[in-house]
Order: sequence, then structure tokens, then C-alpha cells
Amino acid sequence: MKRAFVTGATGFLGLNLIEQLQPLAWEVTAFHLPEEDLRYLSRYPVDMVGGNILDYPSLLNAMPESVDAVFHLAGDTSMWSKHAERQYAVNVTGTANVCRAAMVRNAGRFIHTSSSSAYGYHSVRLNERTPSNALDCGMNYNRTKYLAEQEVKKAVDRGLFAVLLNPCNIIGPYDPGNWSQLIKNVHNNKLPGFPPGTGTFAHVRDIANAHIAAVDKGRKGENYLLGGVEASFKEVIGEIMQVTGKQLPLKEISARKLQIAWALSSLKSFFTRQEPMLTYPKYKRLVGNLICDNSKASRELGFKTTTIREMVTDSYHWLEQENLL
Repeated sequence: MKRAFVTGATGFLGLNLIEQLQPLAWEVTAFHLPEEDLRYLSRYPVDMVGGNILDYPSLLNAMPESVDAVFHLAGDTSMWSKHAERQYAVNVTGTANVCRAAMVRNAGRFIHTSSSSAYGYHSVRLNERTPSNALDCGMNYNRTKYLAEQEVKKAVDRGLFAVLLNPCNIIGPYDPGNWSQLIKNVHNNKLPGFPPGTGTFAHVRDIANAHIAAVDKGRKGENYLLGGVEASFKEVIGEIMQVTGKQLPLKEISARKLQIAWALSSLKSFFTRQEPMLTYPKYKRLVGNLICDNSKASRELGFKTTTIREMVTDSYHWLEQENLL
């Protein structure tokens, strides 16, 4: 029986990874923050251990000796600049800690969940050879994901067998408020329109399976972009309307109007000290064209993903089941 150590075990991807590991008879140590809600994680027969990747002793004590794979999924995905210091600590320092613990515990493989955001912001199709501009793109999340990758690559140089995965946009069950928020807004007739951007979308189940495949098939120190289906936001929302049975008379919200909304949202945040509804990184995502080439992952990891309709359907049914609509 193989053994896995999973950070970020209560998160969207973490729960789906653990679900996919179950039929493969992996023994899982699920590492979580002590204060996190465990209602979903507790549904699985895993060893739940509380701790913090920023508390190295708790991390080291939780990680089994000679574990077959460390899946490092924990991260801070905030898109608000006010969280920059915390985000750096979690994404960069935390990753360095997990790498260090994995080497001390003689882990067989280290699967690092990075992001396409580690490449920065581009208007061209991304592949693994695209130079990153993350340090200069003005988005702290992108910057910290890039710097986290550098920590992993330093550990690779010291002997850690690590594989780096770079998902784009992920849709599916166990997502209470990321892309599922778009589904909720359509369901509740609260969507004012659609933005002009384009993205690359994958089912969370397929992203989880790519993590598992990376254990045996991933090459040491290599990045793999996990793209998926290329679609405009208009097309994604169209699929959501089909699944939810809602037919909203939507019009495109121009980049200029979104820019004004971002400025007004930022101004309001200055006075309220609350996170703005629309931040600069969110604005760039809505108006940009995040297109990823996943041919390397398809060729080497067997990565594949399904249709937007199936992603949305599975996410919607989970939201219904959990009474989150």
C-alpha cells in the first residue's frame, strides 16, 4: 500500500485528490490547519493531523518516514494586495518548509501544486518554455507562486525528486466559492453580464488524477501545465445557463466598464478597509486571455479533461447536494 502526505487537505483540490486516491488504496495523512472545518475531510478514511506549514516542527512530526508521495497543495490564493505578507509566508516560506520536511523524511516523490499564474501575465498561449514575468506583473499571487517554484527547484538541486504542476482554471465539486460563485450568480439571477476574457478550464477530477499520475510518470524538476478546454466567459456562462435552466438576457461588460468598476471598488475599500469586490488581479483575469498548452502533460502524464458542460454539471449538483445555492 502506498502512503501519501497531503497538505491543503481540506481545500477544493485537496478533497478531490483524496477522493481519487481512495479506490487506489493509498494510505493518506491529511494535514490541515487546526481551526479548519473538517466536515468534508472527515467523510474519508484518512489520518487527519492538525498543524501548519509555517510551524516546521508540527509539519515534520506529522509527515511519515519514507512516505511514497508528498502532495503539496496548501496555498494562499488571495487576490487582494493587503494579504501580500501573509501570502508570501504561506506560499514561499511554507513551500520551503514542506520541501525541507520531505527531504528529512526521505519522501519518494514531491508533487508541487503550482499554478499557471507562476508564469506571470501573458497575452500569448503559455507553454512550459514561456519565460515568467511574474516578478514584474504587479500581482502578488503570481509572484509568490513563481518564488515558491524556485524553492522547489532549489530542493531538487539538493536531491528532492519533485514534479511541478501548473493548473489553469479548475471547476468541479468541493468548490464553495471560486468558479462556483459564477454558477451561484446565474442560479440566483444575479449576473449583470459577461466579461470579454477567455480562459482554459479543467475538471478538478482530472487535475487530481494528473497529480497521481505525476508520482510515477512525472520527470524530476519538470513543470507540467494542466490546461484543458479553451472557452470565452460568454461560452462558460452559456453552459451554466443550460445546466441551471436559467436564460438571462446578458450583454458583454466591456474592459473599460470593468476598469471603472475596479477603480470604484478599490476606492470603496480604502474607506471600508474591507476586501474590494474587484481587485486588479481579478480584473486582469476577466479581461485577459489565459490560454495554456497542455500537450506536454497529455503526452507524459496522460492528462485529459472533459467538457465545460460536465465540469459545470458536477459542480452544480454538488452545490445542490450541500445546500449551497
